[in-house]
Amino acid sequence: MHSHVRRGLPMLTALGLTVGVTALAAPAAHAEPDCGRAPVQYSVDGGAHWTNGATMPAESGSVQVRLAGVPTAGCDYHVSLGSYATQGATWATSGQQTFLGWATTTLTREHYRDTLDVTGHLPRCYGELALYSVGEKYDGSDSDHPLPHYPDEPFSGLMIASWNGGTACAPTPTGSPTAPATPTSAATPTPTSPTPVPGAPTASPRATPRTPATATPATAAPTLAATGSDDGLLTAAGVAAAALIAAGGVALRLGRRR
Repeated sequence: MHSHVRRGLPMLTALGLTVGVTALAAPAAHAEPDCGRAPVQYSVDGGAHWTNGATMPAESGSVQVRLAGVPTAGCDYHVSLGSYATQGATWATSGQQTFLGWATTTLTREHYRDTLDVTGHLPRCYGELALYSVGEKYDGSDSDHPLPHYPDEPFSGLMIASWNGGTACAPTPTGSPTAPATPTSAATPTPTSPTPVPGAPTASPRATPRTPATATPATAAPTLAATGSDDGLLTAAGVAAAALIAAGGVALRLGRRR
C-alpha cells in the first residue's frame, strides 16, 4: 500500500502544479458595481437650496439635480423631468394627462450635477411635473411608455419628486366676438354766411385784410343852368298841361248832361 502511495505522489504533485498554473493564468473575473438607486438631490431655485423631498416646493421648468454623497465608481444614474397638462390641481384629481415636454441627463461620479429644463413646455393651467430616476420618456407613445393616470403612474418606484397644481383655464367663448364699432368722425359744421344787411358790404370768410383805400371826395352833380332854350321847354310843357286839364273838364260836363 505504501508503495502505491509513493508511486501516486509524483502524479498528484504534477496535477496540482498544472491546476495552479492554469488558475494563475486565467483573467480575474470583473465584478459589477452595486449601484443601487440614485441618491439624487434637486433644487428649484438655482442651487440656493437642495432637497430630496418627495414634493417639489414650487413649479419650476428648470430643475438642478446632483448626486448626493460619494457616488459609486462606474455607475450611471439616469434622471428625467417630465411636464404634463392635467384636469385638476392634485394627483387625485389630475384625470386625463397630456404630455408637454421632457428632459433627461445621466449623472456619474465625474459628472455629478446637471440641469433639466422644460421651461418651454410648462402647463398653462392645471399641470404636473415629475422628476424620476430613469432615462425613459413616458409620453403615451406605446404601452411601455404610458401617461400618468391616477391612481397608476409609470414612475412607481422611480419617482424622486413631483409637483401638482396650477389654475383652471379660462372658458372658451362660445360665439364670435362682436367687432367694436368704428367711431365715425364728427361732421365739420359748414359755416353759414350771415344774412346780408341791405346796403352793407358782404364780407368773404377768411378774407385777407386789405389796406383801406383813401376816400376820394365825391363830385357834386352839376345843376342845370337857366338858359333861354330851357325856358321855352318849360313854357311848352305848361301849355300842354293846361290843355289836358281843359279837355278833362269838357269831358266831365258832357258826361253829366247825358
